[in-house]
Amino acid sequence: MDSIKVKILYESDDQTFEREFSKDQFKNFNELVNFFQTEKLNSVLVGMKINGKDIPMKFYDEIKNAFFEGGEEVELTFDDLYGLVKKLLLEGEQYISKIETSLSSISKEVMLNSEEGHKMIKALAEGLQAMNTILSQASKVLKKEFITKEEIEKQKEILEKITDSQAISDNVEISDIIDYEFSEILDIFKKAFERAINEIE
Repeated sequence: MDSIKVKILYESDDQTFEREFSKDQFKNFNELVNFFQTEKLNSVLVGMKINGKDIPMKFYDEIKNAFFEGGEEVELTFDDLYGLVKKLLLEGEQYISKIETSLSSISKEVMLNSEEGHKMIKALAEGLQAMNTILSQASKVLKKEFITKEEIEKQKEILEKITDSQAISDNVEISDIIDYEFSEILDIFKKAFERAINEIE
């Protein structure tokens, strides 16, 4: 078999098509991906299968220089860059709602100084980190800032209070901060996500 079969899915506009190429048409896997990426503006590779086997995106660097022997069946899924950012922002909004509904139980667990409470605080910190990452990616793609310096400072200020209270194991103080101040951080993110989503639409 001297040819390779390629199936392409463009998620953003629900298009699928199949093509066949000579195995020598592309020097390596990366060249094949680039060929389709440039066919549709702002598209990003989000999924790949080789011979029916799902290949996680984290292995892309390991296979990008692989060459074709012929007979391979490749399936590539692309998404629109803006569509992808919007998806992340919507997930961020859902995450905020989830946190909002669990704040009182986090506060209670912290007050009880339970292991669960400490885990929840750690998960909260990681969640905020992820939301900041989503916003900075949105800013890069849309070339616009969605969170002000003042809002970042406010966020830091509240998180530092939590960290300081953790350092002296003042669980009552941490519990109070979660009850009365943490929603400010969530409001900051809510507004920022909203601004970014409106920018895409």
